[in-house]
Amino acid sequence: MTNNLANRLCSKLLLSAESVGNRLVEVFHYLALSTIGGITMRAGTLAAIVMLTKGKAALNDILLLFIYLEFGAMLDIYFKSQKPTLTQSSNILA
Repeated sequence: MTNNLANRLCSKLLLSAESVGNRLVEVFHYLALSTIGGITMRAGTLAAIVMLTKGKAALNDILLLFIYLEFGAMLDIYFKSQKPTLTQSSNILA
């Protein structure tokens, strides 16, 4: 009887630890993606300000802005669907 009680307590403890671990990973994931999104927004804004102060935009500047825009869109899709966008893109292209 003691062995059965110990097994039940152990399984409950393992379930609780797994739940807490999953939640911590999810929180870290959101923090990391939010940080990456913020850095991308800042870099895009600074690139646009540099182009405006120069008074002209070269092709590489414009392409860089499109890369920032695409990266932001990928983050947006991920936050809304919880699925990596590379998998979705490969399914569309296939």
